[in-house]
Amino acid sequence: MSKKAKLLLTVSALFTLAMGISNVFLNILLWKESKNFIVLAEYNLMQYMFLPITFIFAGWLSKRKNGIWSLRLGILFFIILFGLILLFQDKISNFVLIFGILFGVAAGFYWLAFHVLSFDFTSTENRDTFNGYNGSIAGICGAVAPISSAYIINKNVLGMGYTIVFSISLLLFVVLILVSFLLKAEYYGRKMDFKKIIGTNSHDWSFLRKGLFTWGFRDVIIGFLIFVLVFKTTGSEWSVGTFSLIGSLISSVAFVIEQKLVKPKSRLKSMLAGAGLMFLAVWGLVVNISYGTLLLFIIMDSAFLPFFMVPFSSAGFNIISLQHQEDLRLEYIINKEIILNMGRVVSLLILIGLLWFVKYDRSLNYFLLFIGCAQIIALYFLKKMRVWRM
Repeated sequence: MSKKAKLLLTVSALFTLAMGISNVFLNILLWKESKNFIVLAEYNLMQYMFLPITFIFAGWLSKRKNGIWSLRLGILFFIILFGLILLFQDKISNFVLIFGILFGVAAGFYWLAFHVLSFDFTSTENRDTFNGYNGSIAGICGAVAPISSAYIINKNVLGMGYTIVFSISLLLFVVLILVSFLLKAEYYGRKMDFKKIIGTNSHDWSFLRKGLFTWGFRDVIIGFLIFVLVFKTTGSEWSVGTFSLIGSLISSVAFVIEQKLVKPKSRLKSMLAGAGLMFLAVWGLVVNISYGTLLLFIIMDSAFLPFFMVPFSSAGFNIISLQHQEDLRLEYIINKEIILNMGRVVSLLILIGLLWFVKYDRSLNYFLLFIGCAQIIALYFLKKMRVWRM
C-alpha cells in the first residue's frame, strides 16, 4: 500500500477511536434519559435521512475543491456536535432530532471524503487488503474505546463519567483535523453528473444498489439496538463495554483470517458463509433476549461479518475501476450511499411503526429476525453481478 493509504488508515483509526469512545454511550445516555426505543429510533432516523443529503453537497464541494475539504468539514461538525453534547448533556433527549441531524451532516461530509480517498489511494489489486486492514484496525480501536469509556463511567469521578468520555472524543476530533493537513488529494473536476448519482448506471451497479438497499435494513440498525438491549438487560455500562470488547477483538481476528483465506475467486462463497452464519446468530434473540443470547449473538456476528463485508465493500469500487469510470467515482459513491441510507431509513420507520402501533411484547424480537435476514436477501442480488467472475 502507498504512504497515502497508510495515512488514511491512521485517520480511520483515530476516527474509530473517537466514535468508539462515545457513540455507543450516547445511545445509552438517550435510553437512560427517555427509557424509550422510539426516541432512539428517531435519533438514528435523523442521522440517516440527513447523511445522504449531505453526501450530495459534500460531493459538489469535493468537485470544486477536493475530498480533503469534505473530510475537514465532517470533523469540524463532529467537534461542534460533541461540544453541544457537553453543553446540554443532562437534557440531550429534549434535543434528540437536532443532535441526530447534526450527526448525519457530520457523518455525510466525513464518509464521502473517506470513501473517495479510499478509492484514490488504492487499486483493484490492493483494495481488499486495505479494507481488511481497515476492518482490523477498526476492530482494535473498537475494542479499546468502549471498555475504556465503560471504566471511566463506572468510576464516575466527581460525577463526571459521561462528561470525561465525551471530552476525550472532542479532543480526538481536534487531533484528527490537524492530521488531515498531512493528506493531499487530487483535483476532481468542477461538474457533477447528477444522472450518475440517481441512475442504475450498469448491469452490475443495478444489482449492487438492490443489495445495498436490502443490507441497509440491517447494517448499523442492529448494532445500536443490541447494545441498548445489553444495557437494558444488565443495567450496567461495564457490560456494554465488555460486550463491545469481546465483539471487537473477535472481529479483528476474523478480518485478518478473511485476508489470509479468501481469494478473489472465492469471494461469493465467503459472502454466502458469512451471511448464513450471521442469520443463525440472531435466532437466539428471537427465542429470548437475555444476557446469554446477546453474548452469543455478539460472538457469532463479530466472527462472521467480515467474511460478508470485505468482498461487499470492495465490489462497488471494483465495478467503477473495471468500467474505467474513475473520473465519476464521486458520483458513484454518492449513488451508493443514497441507496444504503434509504434502506436504513425504511428499516427505522418500520421499527417506529411497530413500537408505536403494535402493542406486543415480542415485537422487537421479530424485528431483529426481520433485519437479521437482510444480508441473505442482499446476497440474492449481489451474486448476479459479473464482477465476481472478473
